[in-house]
Amino acid sequence: MQDAETGREDGRLARSTRTRSAIVDALRTLHADGDLRPTAPRVAERAGVSLRTVFQHFSDLETLLVEAGRRDFEIAARYLDPIDPAAPLPERLAQLVEQRARMFEDLSPVWRAARLQEPFSPQIRRNRDRLLDLGSDQLERVFGVELDALPPATRASTLAALHLATTWSAWECLRAELHLSAEAALAAVLTLISRLIQPTS
Repeated sequence: MQDAETGREDGRLARSTRTRSAIVDALRTLHADGDLRPTAPRVAERAGVSLRTVFQHFSDLETLLVEAGRRDFEIAARYLDPIDPAAPLPERLAQLVEQRARMFEDLSPVWRAARLQEPFSPQIRRNRDRLLDLGSDQLERVFGVELDALPPATRASTLAALHLATTWSAWECLRAELHLSAEAALAAVLTLISRLIQPTS
């Protein structure tokens, strides 16, 4: 009898987890479709659940946005694959820019929505800052040899410039404001960071 009750409870928990995940996925797909501020009824319709179910899992839309932000952070972190710091510099440069370009292209829709909420959401700002820290740490690992060969002041400014050039904000400027294709934006970032990190002759 106890095993049956445990099984039923496990089943309820699994259904609840699936429903919660479906609601988060619905919000993210609406963002991807260009709906940056979807209402709760639109989220419910996209998830295939009732409005009441949405608010059973999330007390308000801010709570849902925070959960979606956590999901986005986890997804973004998966793009930061190890790059061999001993590989030739052109190879490292190309791998890093291609990696960032894939991440930015995939996550730009939800990050545009998150940007609208950043001033009002400490959690979204924390997610952003954590991801920026991961990106900076990766730059230091990948280009450590080149950076360490520079004088301290130059090293700091070069790292800051590399960080700026490889952020989503820079990518969004290239894609949304300068209207470059993804391929042209990738080439622009690669040109910029190559000139920043290549040793002077």
